[in-house]
Amino acid sequence: MMRRSSLFLALMLAFAPALPQVAAAQERVETLRMRPGATQTTVRGIVIGRISASYRLEARAGQRMSLDLNSRNTFLYFNVLDPRGRTIAREQTQWDGRLPASGVYTIQIYLVRAEARRNRPAPFSLDVRIAGRGEAPGPGPEPLPGPRSWRVVGVTPDDVLNMRTTPSPRGFVVAEIPFDAGGLRNLGCQDGQSWCKVRYRGQEGWVNGRFLRPE
Repeated sequence: MMRRSSLFLALMLAFAPALPQVAAAQERVETLRMRPGATQTTVRGIVIGRISASYRLEARAGQRMSLDLNSRNTFLYFNVLDPRGRTIAREQTQWDGRLPASGVYTIQIYLVRAEARRNRPAPFSLDVRIAGRGEAPGPGPEPLPGPRSWRVVGVTPDDVLNMRTTPSPRGFVVAEIPFDAGGLRNLGCQDGQSWCKVRYRGQEGWVNGRFLRPE
């Protein structure tokens, strides 16, 4: 019995130093802003193992985006998500395309799964170019004739309602709303009440409409 206890303790001590590193690992998310009058920029970063790097960039429908990813690691790729969270480019190192909608686009840089398991660092540079003026942003969602404000329902006490940048479960989380919160200002909904834009404590974003009831 003493031998088994000693072996268990030794294993715990061997793995203990690695635990804080795993807990501290987070995806890096940055917002790209070009200088006034500029049409391109270059960002540099690093991907390690399963920890990806994401960049957000606001653009207009009709503009042309060009991306060029450079890295010594040949297993490093990017995806491009449109403002609604739909993938318009997948597993690319170079891409050029006309943008379908106005809003915030997301560029996700990552290692393929087999390479990510090796946990090796992959430094990179990403050249981003936006050409053309595109279309002026369209109007936001129509204000509801209904409630001025919402309250949160259907969220368990140990959970929160995520507020996102876009009306999609893939949108970046910009705030966490308590399960019993009220006073969410109604800024309009899409497709009936599938996703609703709200203002809560000075922050604006999109929430899943099935967790909202008129206040």
